[in-house]
Amino acid sequence: IDTIAPTIDTDASDLTVACDGQGNTAALAAWLASNGGASASDVCSGVRWSNDYSGLSDGCGATGAATVTFTATDSCGNATSTTATFTIIDTIAPTIDTDASDLTVACDGQGNTAALAAWLASNGGASASDVCSGVRWTNNFTGVSDGWGATGAATGTFTATDSCGNATSTTATFTIID
Repeated sequence: IDTIAPTIDTDASDLTVACDGQGNTAALAAWLASNGGASASDVCSGVRWSNDYSGLSDGCGATGAATVTFTATDSCGNATSTTATFTIIDTIAPTIDTDASDLTVACDGQGNTAALAAWLASNGGASASDVCSGVRWTNNFTGVSDGWGATGAATGTFTATDSCGNATSTTATFTIID
């Protein structure tokens, strides 16, 4: 009779991968297919592997994790297990695809509020992308400096932040001249 479970020769190992924005399906499939790197043997028969993977947790952007139990079962139904975690992380800031651009406008005597509002709303013309999530824009605009009459300038830093809090910035200046 066989009442002895297979022996785990190598425990399953945790794996952490950088977010690819597509669920890292190839890396996850390879990790699951290799039983998290685990190996087992049995003195009486071969070993059949199974696991309890049911999906990734929902992290920021397209990140997440899954703790998986890999079970080695021999021909007589004796089993032993090892557990490991597959984790997708995002540590990469968004990419600035187009830098913010300086804008110089002719003084309209009213502070050029429409032109300034449009420049700020367009992030100074900047664009950014992130492989793992969308991008949220902020800026540090506080006001236009006092120049002659109703002229002045403001240097703005536009910051693109992804869902995981990674950020990158671009800077430009809005100038009112007479």
